[in-house]
Amino acid sequence: MFKTAIMVGTAALVAAAPATAQHRGTVEFGAFGSGTSWDNSLNMNSSFGAGARLGVFFTPRLSAEFEGGGGSASRDGLEDVNVGLLAGRVTYVPFKTSGVSFLLGVGANHTDTYFFESYGVDGLLGAKIRLSNSIALRLDGIQSWMANGNGSNTALHLGVSFYRNPGVNTVTNTVMVPGPQSTQRPDSVSAYETQRLRAAAAGYVVLRDSLNRSKFVGPASSAEALATMLQVIHFQNDRSDISDSARAILDDKVTVFRANPSMRIVISGFASQPGTSDYNLALGLRRAESAKAYLVYRGVDPIRIEIATKGEGQLLVEGPGEV
Repeated sequence: MFKTAIMVGTAALVAAAPATAQHRGTVEFGAFGSGTSWDNSLNMNSSFGAGARLGVFFTPRLSAEFEGGGGSASRDGLEDVNVGLLAGRVTYVPFKTSGVSFLLGVGANHTDTYFFESYGVDGLLGAKIRLSNSIALRLDGIQSWMANGNGSNTALHLGVSFYRNPGVNTVTNTVMVPGPQSTQRPDSVSAYETQRLRAAAAGYVVLRDSLNRSKFVGPASSAEALATMLQVIHFQNDRSDISDSARAILDDKVTVFRANPSMRIVISGFASQPGTSDYNLALGLRRAESAKAYLVYRGVDPIRIEIATKGEGQLLVEGPGEV
């Protein structure tokens, strides 16, 4: 019979960006404690150890990962033995809830001690429990079959996973001359549609009152002013309200507007998964409108700002990983 093992998780601190969905390119860093019950043919008692993991996501549900670990096992009547293990596998998330993702995996491994060495294959059944937007608790049960001796081993891993990938952004693009107006799609949410229509009506009033103004072409913005206008603002997942950090960035842009009376800009809103194409286009439009509304509130003439939506197309940065 296999001997049981109790596993203790360990943690590793890795820098990570906020994540709401695991997209292609998301990287998983993990550290874990392990407990292993060895095949009776090896005459090894249960071992305890630790290891680290590195994974990369190809899709939100499919990833490849590599891990290495080590531990020490006692032997009846013999000296303790150190054990090293390397493994590579493909994992898939068949289903998940709001806070838990269930894992299935299959791969190959290599086990090494001073008296025994074998390649093998393994199967994994596990779960990840979200602790925050970029951190998850991970528990794995692994059954491996050795090519040398036809034995099998059972292991448990408990640890922490960290995810790193740039976040979903709303980007403000600045140009010095008026550009063509992008076609805007109606927002399916009546509140935002009403806000858009009111903003358009206010813009027409300002345009009417400004027709008799003399045109003035100011000097080109400095490199510092251009850098300020190129700064992007970020939104929470599936949200279009302006955060405090975004307000600070937009306030800097208001200063540049006041110093450059002839400046015109186009604000392009972006969005990403999990919405449909139409939904993401509407979300991108709402985000662009929110940025414009704040600038107008701070005193910028509405006719100096055009808005566009890109939806999920032409993303400047891919979305972050999610637990």
